[in-house]
Formats: sequence, C-alpha cells, structure tokens
Amino acid sequence: MKPGDSVLLRHAVKRLSEEIKKGSLSEGDEDELQVALLVALDEAIELSRELAPEDHGWFMREIEKRRRVRNKMMAKIRRTHLRRWGRGFRLFDEALTASEVLNAGIEDAIGAWVLESEPSIYREPLLGVHGFLGGKALKCLLLLSLHSRACSISNEIRLLAEHGFPEAVRARTRSLHELTVISLALCTPGQGETNVSDRYGAWTLAEARKESRTISERGGTPVPLDEAEAEMERKAEAAWGSDFFRQNGWAAPLFPGRRPPIPFSEIEKLVGMENRRNYYMAGNDAIHAGPSALMNRLRLRNGSIFPTLSEVQHQTIRHFTAAALINLSDIGVTACRAVASITGDFDLLSGVKVVHDAEERAVEEFKNDGMRA
Repeated sequence: MKPGDSVLLRHAVKRLSEEIKKGSLSEGDEDELQVALLVALDEAIELSRELAPEDHGWFMREIEKRRRVRNKMMAKIRRTHLRRWGRGFRLFDEALTASEVLNAGIEDAIGAWVLESEPSIYREPLLGVHGFLGGKALKCLLLLSLHSRACSISNEIRLLAEHGFPEAVRARTRSLHELTVISLALCTPGQGETNVSDRYGAWTLAEARKESRTISERGGTPVPLDEAEAEMERKAEAAWGSDFFRQNGWAAPLFPGRRPPIPFSEIEKLVGMENRRNYYMAGNDAIHAGPSALMNRLRLRNGSIFPTLSEVQHQTIRHFTAAALINLSDIGVTACRAVASITGDFDLLSGVKVVHDAEERAVEEFKNDGMRA
C-alpha cells in the first residue's frame, strides 16, 4: 500500500491541515508538524473501526481463525512432547514430589528445633538489632526458602517443557542455577558457620539502597528505612565496611583479602558450578534482548519467520530438564545437610538418598533421549 492510500494517514493529514489553517501550527516548523502528525495519527487509530471498517473486519476475522489454529497447534505440540517425553515427565514429577516432601521434612525439623531452642534464638539477633533474625536460625530459613523456591521453579519448568516453551525453560533453569550457587555458597564455610549467611540475610539493605538510588535518579521519592532498618544499615557498614553494599558484598568472606565487587561467575567457580555455566549463559540469551538471541529464533516454518507460540524443541527438553533436576537435587541436599547439622535431626538425611535416586532415574531418562522411536 502506498502512504496516500491509507485512510488513517489521510485522516491525520486532514486534521493537521485544519490545525494549520486555524493558526495553531506553523507550516514552517517541521519538528512541531511531525509531533502533531503523530498525535493526529494516534487519534485516527482510536477511530480506526469507523474510518477503516474493512481493515478492522479483516483483523477480527483473522483473530477468530487464529484462535482455532493456535489451539490445534499447541495441542499437537503437547502431544508430540508427551509421545517422546511422557515417561520422563512422569519421572520428573516423582523427583519433584520427593523434593517437596524433603522440603516439608526440613521445615518440620526447623520448627521442632525452634520450639526447643526459642530463648537462645531470640538472643541471637542479626548484628544485635532487635527484630532481625540472625545466626543459625537465619541460615536454616534462608536454605529452606531457597529450596522451596527451587521446587516452585522446577514445577514451572516441568509445565513449560511439556507445553513447548523452550526459551522459558532455559530462562527458569538459569534461575535454578543461581539458587544452587547461592545455596552452596552459604554452606561453603561449614554447615553450622553463619558469617556468610548473616551477611546474605542483611544484604536486603544493599538491594534497598540500589532501589532507592534508582527511584531518586528518576525524580521519585524512595520509601525511607524504618528505625530498625536504619540501625541495621549503620551496624552493617560499621561491622563490614561500605564495600559490603557493593556487588555481592555478602560473599566477601569466601574470598579472603579481596574487596567487593565480586562477580557472580567467581562465586560460581568457587562452589564448583562453573561446569554448568553453559546452561546459565543459554538462560541469559533466553531472558535478554541481545541480537544473537533474537536471530537464533529464526524458524521460517508454518508461514512465519519467527515463532509466536509454543514449538517443539526436543534437545532443549532433553538437556535443560536434566540440568533443572540436578540443580533441584543439589539445593535440597545442601539444605538438608546443613539443617540436619544445625538442628541435630540427622534422620532427616535419609531424604538425601530418596531425592538422589529420584533425580537419577529422571535424568537418565532424559539423557537417553526419552521414548524416541
């Protein structure tokens, strides 16, 4: 279509001409005219149903047709995945269920320990600030939260894989990778050591500082810290220095003699996770809008250049579901060992064997390429 054939553009130009005749616009001011034309075009878009009824009708008919087609396509993609990976998905579900039971066991162990040790727990506030939990109780709750979040994300990955959303699978596997690195880092100094976990718990202050700075830079008014938070901020800076508030400053004790900033990749290497970094980087591509990530979506099938809904990607399912299961297991085992050591409930460790076995069965199925004919 030539620009002159556009009903919407003609309406916008007509409106522009009317404003020039009224003297509201200067014909010689090109910048002002361009802005006014865009405003007039927006007005035409709002009236498009009346101005261009044929075009509006075409869109509505195509939407109805597309609705039927996309439902069939998505159902077909799901059936394709279930034919090949149905057994793997069932094993994934079993591993997830085992992890959820382990999470409940960890929670019960922490709860029983808290009831028995309540007075001493309250005598161990973070940096002596009343209202902030610290020490072993904080470490237990951080690990429990990390594992519970890992269970939730793994449930997402399971559903996304079955329904054919490979980019989302990679993105959420990246999140699991981060949780695994953090879990291992919190326990690197020792199961019962709390120096790193205390700093990690207090690092919410660094996140709050960053958020406040961003809001202020945009002319907003950040929410001020309450009295206890302000005291915690002062004591954190006094105890750990201003570097604590820099990138991953909570992890400084893991790198003796080094001052933050500390790149995530170095924490990853320290805890032995660098061998899985390729999954993390693939997840980065799935999250960010880099040109490589955009062009890697080129498909040229089903009448489209780039996909707009679900698709079959067997290799993403094969590799990333296995990686997700391994990460989920690692987080659970790490949390279980630390909590058992802190609470003294060593029978909890029987869950380690159950979770490992469930993980291995599921991972083996995906690594063997599922039920491929």
